[in-house]
Amino acid sequence: MLTKYIFILSVITLFITVSCKEDKLDPNSVFVNSPIPQSEFDLWLQKNFVSNYNIEVLYKYVDIESDMDYNLSPASYENSVRLAKLIKYLALEPYDEITGSKEFIKMNFPKMLNFIGSGAYNNNGTFILGTAEGGRKITMFLVNEIAENAEDIRFLNEFFFKTIHHEFGHILNQNKPYAVSFRIISEGKYIQDSWNSNWASEAAAISAGFISPYASKAHTEDFVEILSTYITNSNTEWTNILNRGSAAGRDIINSKLIIVKDYMLQSWNIDLDKLRNNIIARQNNLSNFDQLSLK
Repeated sequence: MLTKYIFILSVITLFITVSCKEDKLDPNSVFVNSPIPQSEFDLWLQKNFVSNYNIEVLYKYVDIESDMDYNLSPASYENSVRLAKLIKYLALEPYDEITGSKEFIKMNFPKMLNFIGSGAYNNNGTFILGTAEGGRKITMFLVNEIAENAEDIRFLNEFFFKTIHHEFGHILNQNKPYAVSFRIISEGKYIQDSWNSNWASEAAAISAGFISPYASKAHTEDFVEILSTYITNSNTEWTNILNRGSAAGRDIINSKLIIVKDYMLQSWNIDLDKLRNNIIARQNNLSNFDQLSLK
């Protein structure tokens, strides 16, 4: 019996040895990166954002680039086209014209724009208009609402362009700090996260010297709220906003605006009034602007 078992074991060993010698591994990997077809919009983005400004636009939902704490949905193709074209027209090109080249945006603007179709809603009834991460990325929500509000500049400013200029302002401040004199004006009056419940109305915040309730969160938010509100509103609209509050509040905000204008001129060689005039002229031409053509 022992001899029989030894014989069988020898046969099995021989079979395994022969089998191993005959198996040849395919040198080609089964994991092949298939080329992803590029749409007309992808090609347009490559030319107008990547090549011109070194900015990547994510319009196809990428979960690792989004906040998993929220129930979010992707931006539609059409609305993504609209927003990308509007950003170029209303937010990037004005800086190009004022500075004389694309270098200012290329050097300072975030390198990624992330489009989310739905809103990011909080439990306290508020929702996030946009987020910025370390000067690298701006995420914008409610992109799928654009088609129904395509020529409503108040909607577009409130949900997109005021946010873009706000977040861009933070990046500029991080690169070149503004004067300490700005924070001194309302020192001791900033209320951090209580801004959402502290004010009975926007008029109350303005009367206290803040252009918006959110501006009262911190001096850093105060600065960019003035910057973004000023350049997205005409002189008449800006005056109307200030007139919602008291004379004392208007004086405080105007004293802050002087510092904001001086900062932009001295630190970045940008005349804020010229920038605003360029943006407002483009806003007034919005009905003639083609938001969908990729030619």
